Amino acid sequence: MKKRFSLVIISLFICFILVACGSEKKQEVMNSSVKETNSRPEETKVEDNETSKKQDSVDKQVSDEPKDSAKTMTLQEFGELLKALPVSIISTEYVVQSEEYKSLYPDMLQAVIKNNTEKDIRNAVIAFVAWDENDLPLKIKGDMDFNNPDYLREVNYSDINLVGGATFGEESGFSIDSAIGVDTFEAIVISYETFEGEKWKNPYYDEFKTVYEGQKLSDDMTVEVVIESNTSLVTSRKNNSDKKPSMAQNELEELLKALPITIISTEYVVQSEEYKSLYPDMLQAVIKNNTEKDIRDAVIAFVAWDENGLPLKIKGDMDFNDPDYLREINYSDINLVGGATFGEESGFSIDSAIGVDTFEAIVVSYETFEDEKWENPYYDEFKELYVNVKRNQ
Repeated sequence: MKKRFSLVIISLFICFILVACGSEKKQEVMNSSVKETNSRPEETKVEDNETSKKQDSVDKQVSDEPKDSAKTMTLQEFGELLKALPVSIISTEYVVQSEEYKSLYPDMLQAVIKNNTEKDIRNAVIAFVAWDENDLPLKIKGDMDFNNPDYLREVNYSDINLVGGATFGEESGFSIDSAIGVDTFEAIVISYETFEGEKWKNPYYDEFKTVYEGQKLSDDMTVEVVIESNTSLVTSRKNNSDKKPSMAQNELEELLKALPITIISTEYVVQSEEYKSLYPDMLQAVIKNNTEKDIRDAVIAFVAWDENGLPLKIKGDMDFNDPDYLREINYSDINLVGGATFGEESGFSIDSAIGVDTFEAIVVSYETFEDEKWENPYYDEFKELYVNVKRNQ
């Protein structure tokens, strides 16, 4: 009996030990699982930190990309910046043409500009601002000006034919009412246009207006300028010069010679070097009637170029019409019989200041005493070849 009791007790003891060992192992497994679970947020935090670092790196690269930078400049520094542009003001002068006859010879604001490019510039626009002797801003009023005076005046420099490296403005200026009392002034090139139709605008014009327009002038003035990385940008548009002529020049000349009425000679006539107002220069074109008809009237057209081969707008002497690159002139009542010529003793009187170096002429049409009218079949080709087109030197 005692032996059986002892065996039962021993068996129960062994079972207790086995249960205890199993519980410890289970607890170890559970603890291990909890540790693995707790370690995952640490790994996620590391990944998040890496992602954040990468984003910071990308942001830094974006911020390090080159941009136009802003700079505070003195007026002298700003002036130097403007001089480095494709077209710039190289000198300014207040010109007094006459102390006695200002109504005939008004004072002028003169701004000489320089073409720092290799392009041929046709037109430019200049702006002026001015101050009185107390450095207070003045509203600028032009001579014989019907516009309201303003603190900033934009002035067209039209048909200036400014080749690369050349200057313009030494012999001209913006005529003003001297009564406004200009003591000092500044000028800036706002824009220009080439013969190819390219247009350029000054990237610093807004800053010029901000610092000068309507402001009292002082030595300690500064201007906030965003430095442009490219100041030579231009916009382009199609121009007549882009179109290839349908006929060569020598081919057209041969065709014109065979017409019923032709130009047989041209000459630039200087009637007087001293009294041009009385005896203006002339564009002379001698015509010949190759028919047997009696011609009463004819129309002749002229085109001209300056010494650089740039087209000129032709202005007649005492002419109230707008100058143009092609001028049609009436040869009226010429009474030109068959085989005869006309024009040796006459010509189209022009303003010699436009600076004609070479020119061409063509007979556009004629009319007989029988009211028969003839029109030149090659007039369009002439215009295509010559009007507003640079001439090869």
